Amino acid sequence: MFEIVSALVPPMVVGGVIIAGVVHLMRSEARAKAAEAQERVRRRSSHTSPATADGSQEGKPAPSK
Repeated sequence: MFEIVSALVPPMVVGGVIIAGVVHLMRSEARAKAAEAQERVRRRSSHTSPATADGSQEGKPAPSK
């Protein structure tokens, strides 16, 4: 029984390290993608005028029709 367990431990350790590496890579890619999207939104909001689609200004009500 000891021989079987000792033979299976190294492949399990290597498999666990590979799985941990893949999870780490996926999480870091998700963080980078989220930061990129946040920067894109920040750039887009800085390039637009404060007027909204209905003609109102930010913080001011829309003109009555």
